[in-house]
Amino acid sequence: MAMPTLAGNSQHPNQGMEPPQDPEQIRFEVELEFVQCLANPHYLNFLAQRGYFKDKKFVNYLHYLQYWKEPNYAKYLKFPQCLHFLELLQYEHFRRELANAQCVKFIEDQQLLHWQHYTRRRMRLQQSHLETTQQQQQLAQQQQQQGVAGATGGVAASGVANQPAGPGIMQAPLPPQQHPHQQQQQHPSLQQQQQQQMASQMRTGQQDQKPLQQGSATQQTMK
Repeated sequence: MAMPTLAGNSQHPNQGMEPPQDPEQIRFEVELEFVQCLANPHYLNFLAQRGYFKDKKFVNYLHYLQYWKEPNYAKYLKFPQCLHFLELLQYEHFRRELANAQCVKFIEDQQLLHWQHYTRRRMRLQQSHLETTQQQQQLAQQQQQQGVAGATGGVAASGVANQPAGPGIMQAPLPPQQHPHQQQQQHPSLQQQQQQQMASQMRTGQQDQKPLQQGSATQQTMK
């Protein structure tokens, strides 16, 4: 007699299995891995010796893979030099030369030299960038300190200028006052106007006296 099994202990037949992956995701991962394999000169030599580069379909596939040069796809590459080899594989003479072991060795040596030169150059660029950043920060701090010192000096100078002079502080001499005669000389037009007014007043006074004299003369004749 078989032992009964509890319903709670029964397992689903699909339990523990990975969910099905998206075909487009699988295609993306496969093409990403293959494109990065092109950065290995020995792998290219393997493909050339097996005759893959003579197959028209494989050559068309290499042409199709050039979409990895676009920034949206190139950002996923860990070995970006593979794009340079992908570009060279578009030429028939390069595909033909990859079957030569000496050519592959030369490509590998040049690639290693490029990495060494790039590493040293990158270190120098980083060092120069760091020094430039430090110099800019120091200049900014000096300018800020000079601005603060100038502001405090201006405030102190304005306070001294507004402070009243005490008994122990010499005041600046006032400009000398001008003599009235000098003021008249400086304004001849005013003096001429005053003289003209006085002359006109004298003429009007003389005209007023003439009728009075004529009236007194007539009175004497009548007497």
